[in-house]
Amino acid sequence: MTTETILIIGAAGNNGLATLKALVNKNNSNFTIRAGVRSANKAAQLESQFPAIETAVINLDAPETLTAAFEGVTKVFIIPGNVENRAQHAKHAIDAAVAAGTVKQVVLYSVVGAEWEAILFAKQFREAEKYLEASGLAWTHLRTIWFQENFLGWAEGVKQGNFYFGIRDGQFAPLNVGDIGEIAANILTSEGHENKAYNVTGPTLITGQEIANSFSKITNKTVHYVSPSEEATLESLLSAGWPEWQAKGVLELFEVFASNQAAVVSPDGEALLGRPLTALDAYLEKNKAAFI
Repeated sequence: MTTETILIIGAAGNNGLATLKALVNKNNSNFTIRAGVRSANKAAQLESQFPAIETAVINLDAPETLTAAFEGVTKVFIIPGNVENRAQHAKHAIDAAVAAGTVKQVVLYSVVGAEWEAILFAKQFREAEKYLEASGLAWTHLRTIWFQENFLGWAEGVKQGNFYFGIRDGQFAPLNVGDIGEIAANILTSEGHENKAYNVTGPTLITGQEIANSFSKITNKTVHYVSPSEEATLESLLSAGWPEWQAKGVLELFEVFASNQAAVVSPDGEALLGRPLTALDAYLEKNKAAFI
């Protein structure tokens, strides 16, 4: 008999898809999976990909659209989107969870370092975290770091023999999105995570030069590491279509990496995953066709 209904807000994004996949793979009849997405087209795509799930079309800018999606929901994973007002989006979802009256736990996607509120991304997510903490609901903050999958956005440079990444000689630990999905699924389907904040990093600290060396290995050609100026990085991101607020946020994040403020490997991820985290080299080898 179904005892839980799990709602994923932001289900069509990379983290949402990874979480849906991990939940479906559990093949557990004790919970129903409901995917909250922005359009009927997205809903149809997910229903085709995951026939066992339910879908709900929602608009986080229109809170009244959330009521039906939260009907009977017992656990929620809120993944705020890449929009400037994502804290407000999270607040609308939290309000809907409170109003539903059935929600026992809310897992909030966030970022490592949110508690310090030192940069834009941290401030956005911490605003959502604090609102959730004050809601009266049982909460879990799933704080993550730079994704290994993000390097796909640097593929064109790598193909030309250069890895442009403005972190100077700093170290950080890139994290695999598939691992995040499995971790989220494990949290949502087990007990003991109430009112806890987890910091999830990748398994190994790595420098820009070491990443370039990894690209050299998988492409069988020399890939040079170049750490551009902030001005050059900003111009590159803007020309690639990044919104200005987000591009400037990335510059702040790169400075955190460059100054080794994020040079830490947390044990939380492996403990929650129940297996070793995915190494960057393993991810790049699996996806090397994108960089050749």
